Amino acid sequence: MNILPISKNSTVSSSASSPRFYELDVFRGIAVFLMVIYHFLFDLEYFGIREMPAWFWPQQLYGFPITIMFIFIAGVSLALSASKTKDAETLTKKLIKRGTFIFAVGLIITAVTWIYPHDGAILFGVLHLIGISTILAVPFLLSFTKEAQISGKYKEKSAWLLPFIFGIAVILASKIVEKMSGPIWTVPLGIHPYGFYALDYEPLFPWFGVVLIGVAAGAWLYPKGERRGLLSFLKNEPPVLKGISWIGRHSLLIYLGHQPIILGLLWLLSLLN
Repeated sequence: MNILPISKNSTVSSSASSPRFYELDVFRGIAVFLMVIYHFLFDLEYFGIREMPAWFWPQQLYGFPITIMFIFIAGVSLALSASKTKDAETLTKKLIKRGTFIFAVGLIITAVTWIYPHDGAILFGVLHLIGISTILAVPFLLSFTKEAQISGKYKEKSAWLLPFIFGIAVILASKIVEKMSGPIWTVPLGIHPYGFYALDYEPLFPWFGVVLIGVAAGAWLYPKGERRGLLSFLKNEPPVLKGISWIGRHSLLIYLGHQPIILGLLWLLSLLN
């Protein structure tokens, strides 16, 4: 399981001075920390260095919740980003640019894992998912912009409803999609050939639904890009959380670098033993 979160609170912002909400960095930082621990234990087992105890498996008990955390927070970040963006045209261009960049990084990971370890190469992992989902989510975000807020197109009390309904629909539809089989080019949808295997696989069905539910949560928790309701009591970041929030702010860099570092440490460990 490889996981990529969006590395900033907003995929795109209207200005460089847009405030960060530290609670999102903390949430993401916790997910990154758990990811690194999980991958370290996974690598020990995968490369035959040490067999993990029975309670470590199945992966769904550990990897699955971490993946949900990352993908959900990506959706929240998209909603927050849209609410701080000037207009629909600006939002569309920037999200397409951002989504394309993330997907391109995913393709690099595909190329690397195709070479090594090859078996289980990552054809559509979290990078690919977040990249494509960032673009697909644009229609759900256009009514969140500053322009929409001023014109009255933005409905604060119901903005969350449409992405939530579609998110649930995508998740439910995945129960049908997962029973299908098809050629390799349908892998992004969750339709794949029999015997398909990948170390990391998060298809659009159901995971785009999780992104949309994250968008809905962002619209509900941060209407017009402001803390409201349950989060209104959050003010200054407690010093004790600064370390974990730093991890959250640099999650993309940590994601790209943690596996080579882990593998290097395991190689040194094997030499010592």
